[in-house]
Amino acid sequence: MTASQKRLVKAFIDEHLKTERPNKHTDRVAWNAHFELDITLGYAGFSYENTPLMENETGHDWGEITDINLKIANRTRELMYAEGTLISLALENLRYGNFEKEWLGLRLQKKKDLALEGLYRGACSCPRDNSRVSCPELTIKGLVGDGEYNFISLLKRIVEHDPTGNRRVKEVFLFRHPHVEHQWRFTDTAPDVVKASLYLAQLYRTFCIVETLHGIIDAYHGVPMESTRSDLQTSMPARHGEKAEARQATARRVAEEDKNSVRPVDQSQCKEMAASTVAGCYGCYMKIDRKHLKRCGQCQDVWYCSPLQCQKKDWPEHKKACGKQTFSPLSLNPAAPDEFIGCPVAVPGFVRTPALWRQIWYLSKEDSQYSDYHFDTHYAHTSSIAVQYPPGARLIFLVARRRAMASGSLPAIFKMLEILEFEEDVGVRNFTHACYRRQFEKEYDIKITPETKQAAGEFAPPTTKELEEEEQFLRQRWASVANTHEPVFPCTF
Repeated sequence: MTASQKRLVKAFIDEHLKTERPNKHTDRVAWNAHFELDITLGYAGFSYENTPLMENETGHDWGEITDINLKIANRTRELMYAEGTLISLALENLRYGNFEKEWLGLRLQKKKDLALEGLYRGACSCPRDNSRVSCPELTIKGLVGDGEYNFISLLKRIVEHDPTGNRRVKEVFLFRHPHVEHQWRFTDTAPDVVKASLYLAQLYRTFCIVETLHGIIDAYHGVPMESTRSDLQTSMPARHGEKAEARQATARRVAEEDKNSVRPVDQSQCKEMAASTVAGCYGCYMKIDRKHLKRCGQCQDVWYCSPLQCQKKDWPEHKKACGKQTFSPLSLNPAAPDEFIGCPVAVPGFVRTPALWRQIWYLSKEDSQYSDYHFDTHYAHTSSIAVQYPPGARLIFLVARRRAMASGSLPAIFKMLEILEFEEDVGVRNFTHACYRRQFEKEYDIKITPETKQAAGEFAPPTTKELEEEEQFLRQRWASVANTHEPVFPCTF
């Protein structure tokens, strides 16, 4: 390259660096092109020799270690949830049907369109979309190509982290890239604040990739994109003696202040994420006027609406990062989420499918504690079911559910089907027999045919002990959400 050409290239780069990134909501093509040029400038011709080891460079403000540890704990918890969801979706898509073959058979332009849509959705979902500049994997050419960082390869890479698909990721997964790993090296003597800052950057980077992959899957299946900004939460705890009218007026005022306030947002375009940075309870995430919140007395960095409920409930996780002055990422990992109350242990030799693990995950959610089963209505959407007919069938269904989830018992599977199909026949709900059967086939990896039913044999009647245990589990599930959710049907057995 001649000196004149070098000057032209330098002038082009200087001009680009001064250009504001286009708005992703109004011109995502230009927004993506701007990002891809940033990635190209950062990693094309990446030099391993000229990348220094990071240490406590003079003049660089790394921030406070306690604040960074708190962010690591928060983001790790959110990322592990996102990774568990992505792994489950990836496994179901790769295992059932011809997803990989169909993706590879798409026209190139179609794949590019889906990749762009996924990049946009990922940017709207991840906490810091500027972290994409540290993701050489996230270019359209790379995602739709046949290299080691294409869409399918990245899905398979994260699936390897937890091939069960049970959505209970026990340790956060970080996407690795040799250029990034080299770029973010640090000396052994680097202060903990430097190590923590670079680890947090890795979390943000992985968040971008995870949400982009999830976005591509949803775009492929035509799943509508959720709103990029949550509705303002105007419900607030009533103060003693406060009348309903006064409370509503206060809620409207807080909502208006929230809507018009200048919120702390990072330099990325993620202004839609600002809704999560307004005053809110760290335990239940409800947005509330700060004067109604109480600070953690130790770190003074998090706020709760109720010391006796939300703070006490959150303490086992918050204490891992509360006021922590050293960097130890594994100690900040959250506990894996619990399975639903009464979930049986699988017997040796019985391997639960990704679809069955998804069922278990649905039943463990707080808003599912009055439900007995979830059935797919269409892709990524389910409807919860509470068995009500015939009288007394609910506990029998739950006993059959426990036996089936523990061992894949065919008699138990057919007993559940019998109860659900009876409710369908008497008009309780509008599913079809075929709908139930398709889902059970996926969850238990069987073919439901007259021959299979005949081979299954009779369902052994529930024992008194089994019925008593299921009734106790029901009451425990209801009690766990008694103060937050009301049942939408009579709690009868």
